[in-house]
Amino acid sequence: MFSRLARRQLPAVRQLQQARLKRSKAGLNPDAQRVVTQLSVMSAGRKMPKMLKLCNEDYVKHKTIMKAWSVRRKEQIREEEEVLKKQYEGMKEASEDLKRVNERLFELSNRHEYGKRFPLELRVPTEYPARQVWYYDYVRKREE
Repeated sequence: MFSRLARRQLPAVRQLQQARLKRSKAGLNPDAQRVVTQLSVMSAGRKMPKMLKLCNEDYVKHKTIMKAWSVRRKEQIREEEEVLKKQYEGMKEASEDLKRVNERLFELSNRHEYGKRFPLELRVPTEYPARQVWYYDYVRKREE
């Protein structure tokens, strides 16, 4: 199998052999540089990380840990989706209640205001606590 492949050369290799590989002050000539680039791109996709050399016992441990991690991650994703779904349902229910109670307030709350963004003092919710829990000297800027 390899002998047939060795006899049959890729067009890029043939070009590389035909192109003069003389280096100048600017580097390889453009034809040779193009061929080298093509070959490096072709070989880059085939590079694989080295396989771990594990004994059977370590391999079983590795597979068990990876499976447990996968199951735990799926549970976390499912829990996050449930929380978001409950939040969405709560917002939808509150919106419907407002629509039943006062149609005018419902329309005002859902009206799109162009150019309006969230205020800069609004803290974005994160998974980690803030370094400074509360800013005691905060005074809102007055709008003129």
